[in-house]
Amino acid sequence: MGVDRAMLWSVLGWWAWVWVATALAAVLTLVVLVLGVLRRHRPVILPGLPFYLDESRVIELCQQGGYGDIAKRTIREFVKRNTDGSFGFTSQWFKLGRGANRGHETETSYDVHVTANTLLGLALKSLEAQHGMVHADLTAGVVRGDRAWRRTRSPRLSEVHDGYVVVQGKFTVAAESRDEVVLHARIGEHDARVRVVCHDGHLRRKEVPEGPFNVRCLGKSQAWRPESGELVILPIAVLQ
Repeated sequence: MGVDRAMLWSVLGWWAWVWVATALAAVLTLVVLVLGVLRRHRPVILPGLPFYLDESRVIELCQQGGYGDIAKRTIREFVKRNTDGSFGFTSQWFKLGRGANRGHETETSYDVHVTANTLLGLALKSLEAQHGMVHADLTAGVVRGDRAWRRTRSPRLSEVHDGYVVVQGKFTVAAESRDEVVLHARIGEHDARVRVVCHDGHLRRKEVPEGPFNVRCLGKSQAWRPESGELVILPIAVLQ
């Protein structure tokens, strides 16, 4: 066997090395492609159950990342499971009407959360692929982003202008009116705070907890108000 191999190399000469290198390159390319596919389909999770969801903005984010068809199919499947339009809550996520005549509020609520979390996962994957998201732990005062973000932007949350952020911290209801609920969260040990205004059209008000509660909020940084020490975030989804 050793003689045959030696004869093969002697006959093929340097072409054997070319073929070996080509084969290795093909294998490496295949591995990279497989890893890319696996990474693209890896679930991205924002822990918690949403009580606020701006579904139209979530769909827009999904479309930007090429997940629009998956998002629409997810919504169609949800609507199909709720064909009578019964909905035991005041909000109208996914274009379902009001009412509770179906008599399965727990099941319907579960369907809503599963659908919302699926869409949020797609939206987050879209933002991550575009290097367009900053994560902030408000309690610890830690801000992080990917390498592309760190090369071009400040690590200070107050200087993240017009960018998407995921903030987590302890929030309280600062104000409440007929049309909206205002949430505040302190930033670290400073007097600064995050301000999130949840409009009633996207809010399941009955699920907003009382007292301080832990929140993860996906939103877009709108403005830093130095006079009041507030970072205003336009919420896309708020989870508890």
